[in-house]
Amino acid sequence: MAHVQYSITNIYNQSPIERLLYISSASYGKDWISMLHSHSFTELFYVIDGNGYFCTENEEISIQKDSLIIINPNVKHTEKSSTEKALTYIVLGIDNLRFEFKNPTSTSFQSYNFEEYRNEILPILQTMLSEVKQKKKNYEQICQHYFMVFLLKMLRITEEEFSFSSSKDVPTECEAIKEYIDTHYQETITLDTLTNVSHLNKFYLTHIFSKAYGISPINYLLERRILHSKELLKNSDFSITQIAHVTGFSSSNYFSQSFKKYTGTTPKGYRQKYNIKRK
Repeated sequence: MAHVQYSITNIYNQSPIERLLYISSASYGKDWISMLHSHSFTELFYVIDGNGYFCTENEEISIQKDSLIIINPNVKHTEKSSTEKALTYIVLGIDNLRFEFKNPTSTSFQSYNFEEYRNEILPILQTMLSEVKQKKKNYEQICQHYFMVFLLKMLRITEEEFSFSSSKDVPTECEAIKEYIDTHYQETITLDTLTNVSHLNKFYLTHIFSKAYGISPINYLLERRILHSKELLKNSDFSITQIAHVTGFSSSNYFSQSFKKYTGTTPKGYRQKYNIKRK
């Protein structure tokens, strides 16, 4: 009998620094408003079908089926679809991760053609989507593990054209404030609340947080609420008023105004885009 054992003990010397925030799928429709926006986290954008353009403030590049675009934090960007063949794509949001490109044409984003590896990459993303839609026991941990596989596959396919690092060196005080917002964003939070929690002067608090994450603490709070509301609009039967309440907005009107300002569409329009029937 032959017996071969392969050691993988080196993996225990490595600890993941990144965290999957969300995975979503979308099709570019006529009602979609393309507008520049940014996030305090990294996004990975994989084109399932169609073609169009990926745009930043200074650049516009063609994208098509099997394009993979890596967008680092705080980069203003948007996508535009062609009229002939609309874009269909999957997007991942990842916290505490920045890509360091070894031969960059841009430090803010990079685009790769994964056509040759579609059958290797796409099933991973589709499995993650299936997990978040079904929400069975431990689905979040399962998605996080699939995400790690996806990252390592990317690294192998691109022959290590990039490396991973945490977003940046962040002061401990900022990490504590961010963690508090991530945990309590559904509650009533003001700048005074964060001042009391951190024991920092509100002006100093805003300064160091904005410097660390490229976004003010109050705008980061809004971003977290909008992110949660998107998932509820797609995957729940909650009314607009209920969603506003459970995501921490003071009123449905303020929620609708904030949502449109951030996404370019109303909560109702965003929900209809995903063909969810409401009572």
